[in-house]
Amino acid sequence: MSEVTVLGLGAMGSAIASAFLNAGRATTVWNRSKEKMLALRRSGARCADDPGSAVSASDVVIVCIDDYAATAELLASHDLHDLLGDRVLIQFSTGTPREARSLQADVAGSGARYLDGAILAYPREIGHDALIAVSGDGDTYRDVESLLAALSSDLRYLGDAVGAAAALDIAVMSYYVVTHLGLVHAGLVCESEGVGRDMLASVLVDSLPSDAEEIAHLGDALQRDEFSDPGASIDVYSNILDRILSQAADRGIDDRIPAFANRLYKDGVDAGLGEQEVVALIKLLRR
Repeated sequence: MSEVTVLGLGAMGSAIASAFLNAGRATTVWNRSKEKMLALRRSGARCADDPGSAVSASDVVIVCIDDYAATAELLASHDLHDLLGDRVLIQFSTGTPREARSLQADVAGSGARYLDGAILAYPREIGHDALIAVSGDGDTYRDVESLLAALSSDLRYLGDAVGAAAALDIAVMSYYVVTHLGLVHAGLVCESEGVGRDMLASVLVDSLPSDAEEIAHLGDALQRDEFSDPGASIDVYSNILDRILSQAADRGIDDRIPAFANRLYKDGVDAGLGEQEVVALIKLLRR
């Protein structure tokens, strides 16, 4: 018997298995393409011939493949439910809270315990300070916490609600998706006026400490649902957007990104939220 099995050896799955091996944990691995197991075998991993023998090898099974649908298919196509027994299955694939709840119900029918995880980091950070969120039964989490510590010094347990880790993952990705759109428009502005994009990147990196303080402040406002102490109000940002759109018109820059933001900010002003924190816009978007 090994201590942990890792199913799926893409970049993240391989990093997870390597971290366990580096921590001295007996590790079994399986992957559809056998060549991905060779390097891990040289590092001491046991390579299973099929998913069934991989699951049988350990009391803790970690799945790190494309998504929840792929996990459900893997479990069904290889008759793994009968092998799970009282094992702990930890899902590190990406998906939604609804999918996490569905997979938990599916796994519970076999008698296994289930935890859902989200890795908010790059593979190179695994084994160091990768931010890893886990949700599900508290007793189950405590049983595997010391094992998971091999993956990161920054484990975040989110509670019994199994969909919480997937929700946090989607929330963080929502932030980055919109932030990256802002970076695209910023690049267009610099391009239009001959300002180096390397200078833009340098200024943004240097502003990260201040940005971190602002994010903490705004996060606290969201948690308290209290928006009356703005560092910069919706009115202020609405005026900033007027300048951004004016410059776009002057230089013929595609304005779809700031125009989208402008509609929301102007709606906030029209709704009487102009003197509040920018995150007070959440009031407009709640259903």
